[in-house]
Amino acid sequence: MRLYLGIDVGATWTRALLIDEVGRVINRVKIKTSANPVEDVAKAVAGWPFDAVGVGSIGPLDLKTGWVVNAPNSPSRRFPLVEPLKRFGKPIAVANDCVAAVWGEYVFRHPVENLVYVTLSTGVGIGAIVNGVLLLGKDGNAHELGHAVIDFRSRRRCGCNGRGHLEAFVGGANMPGFYQEVTGEPPIEPAEIFRRYRQGHERAREFVELWLDALAAGVATIAAAYDPELLLIGGSVALNNWDIIAGKLPERLKEYLGVREPAIAQASFGDDEVAIGAAALAHHTPETLRKFGYPK
Repeated sequence: MRLYLGIDVGATWTRALLIDEVGRVINRVKIKTSANPVEDVAKAVAGWPFDAVGVGSIGPLDLKTGWVVNAPNSPSRRFPLVEPLKRFGKPIAVANDCVAAVWGEYVFRHPVENLVYVTLSTGVGIGAIVNGVLLLGKDGNAHELGHAVIDFRSRRRCGCNGRGHLEAFVGGANMPGFYQEVTGEPPIEPAEIFRRYRQGHERAREFVELWLDALAAGVATIAAAYDPELLLIGGSVALNNWDIIAGKLPERLKEYLGVREPAIAQASFGDDEVAIGAAALAHHTPETLRKFGYPK
């Protein structure tokens, strides 16, 4: 039985999973993200047996060199993804975190030809497969629709400093400020916003209704870009509030869609989504990634 190491490099935490050929988790480790997170993982898994390794990382990336080149929320804006793993002498595959996630869904759960993964967490990220092809772009960053403009008149800015972006309205890091702007109340964290919503707090309900409209506009933009059969949503904001999203998003989406609506479902792997996707890159490396010289 072949085993695969999957590494998820996030802005706050870095996870590694050892999985088998059908995606079952054999072992795991979780480490606070440092300035050189893959080096830390390489040390932590030194005794693990595996046949190949994949990495799904925050970006933006330069796939040709195997580096993260300008990560805004990481302890280090630049760090290597490939070099620390060469000591193992195993094949290495690397991609953006949401690209890895959609590939993991495709390999292990949903083998449909047109598939999109959306993460709603601190920010908003996208991974897409169109007609069976994993989309990457010239450097591996062809999936930044969290920065699609959904309101060109808005003065709201997201972390990239762009105005009117989807992430500026629905990303977890921006929700406290957006809540203050909408309600006139002090900013509060997403978990508290949704807690108050469920309790019937008038201002929280007003805000969440507007947030859902922004999410529907963004999902409609994503659907227009990729025309998916199935659109999966993950990330902490979505997973912790799936009852609200599943109950209200599909109907609102009809107001914004210009293409046939996709099926919408919750992502499959919870907190393991990116790490399992990274292992899937090693298990079954997509052809578009091979054009960048992977597996290395």
